[in-house]
Amino acid sequence: MITTTEVWSHAAWLACAATTPALAQTRAAAPHDVSYGLEVTFSSGHADRGFLISDRAVVQPVTWVGWNGTELSLWSSMPLTPNSDGSRPHIAEFELTHTQRWGKLTLAPALRMYYYHDALSRERDRSLEGWLELSYDLGPFSLLVNPSIDVLTYQGAYFVDAGIESEGHVSPRLELGGSLRAGWASWRFNNEYAEVPKSTLDRVRAATWLTAYVTPHLYIGPKVEYNLTLDRDVRAVTGPGYVLLRVALGGEF
Repeated sequence: MITTTEVWSHAAWLACAATTPALAQTRAAAPHDVSYGLEVTFSSGHADRGFLISDRAVVQPVTWVGWNGTELSLWSSMPLTPNSDGSRPHIAEFELTHTQRWGKLTLAPALRMYYYHDALSRERDRSLEGWLELSYDLGPFSLLVNPSIDVLTYQGAYFVDAGIESEGHVSPRLELGGSLRAGWASWRFNNEYAEVPKSTLDRVRAATWLTAYVTPHLYIGPKVEYNLTLDRDVRAVTGPGYVLLRVALGGEF
């Protein structure tokens, strides 16, 4: 069983060992300014790179602190009810990200330490992953490439997510965004997640979201995500796809 002392010791190790994980959405502080925030998301489920981990409602808090382009965050996913198969997965992640920008190009290398356990069984898991978020701003939309690789427990398990994204203000306090992405996985990644030992284009994902700023620092935002599984063998294990509905409430200062 993972103890609190063990979790925080790994967090301290991450903070000292790297200046780099990639968050799904990078919140980089202005140069030499400190930023911090807290967000709580209520979601109909949770998926990791196309694989559904929780098919019932979860609550997902995250808190972060950033300085001069470097950010340390702590995120977790906690089920509100057991999954349809009776499992109850709890996940905690420490992420350390460093973001650099050169004109229209943004580069964010990252490290992610995650812990997984099922509250209703003895199943435990943890590992360390390297991430890279690469984006190029083309004006109305951005091109994105987001590879990740496991460097500890499942060494060589590789996944790359790529696509386009667009986000902009529709009013001074309202932002609208959308994305379309495809995900390719190595045989080791698919074998660990679905027991399908093959490298293949796993899925495509479409998402849209709205962010409303109640104050300059506080916001609320719904999001809808649709995932379609493409590979026949993976599809036989995971099903044809899923839809996730989320609502996030947060603040950044």
